[in-house]
Amino acid sequence: MLKSIGVVLGSYVLSVVLVMATDPLLSRLFPGDFVKGRVPSEIPLITSTALFVVVSILCAWLCARFAPSRAGRHVLWFFILGEAMGIGATIPNWSKGWPHWYWLSWLLTWPISCWIGLLLSKRRNESPV
Repeated sequence: MLKSIGVVLGSYVLSVVLVMATDPLLSRLFPGDFVKGRVPSEIPLITSTALFVVVSILCAWLCARFAPSRAGRHVLWFFILGEAMGIGATIPNWSKGWPHWYWLSWLLTWPISCWIGLLLSKRRNESPV
């Protein structure tokens, strides 16, 4: 039970850390766009969303890969935790000038990314050694 909780929480914390780690990369790719107090333009936001999807798939795959049993159940809890935290982050930021599609895209791509990560983990487990 503790290992299961650790895998889900660890995967989620890793996803948050990796998403936050993309900020310096985005600042270098789009100088002047990712400045505190300024809403970035559309292309940097699309790039940010794409990086979020990649990180989400990777972390869902890790969650499934290290799950002690029933990888699908672990990824489901990973999804629930992420979606709840995403909704919790979206509500206070909804009226701060950011485009609504940005917040909604993260909420809508999260379940798809979790599902892809789970599928990728199954392929690796089923392949012959």
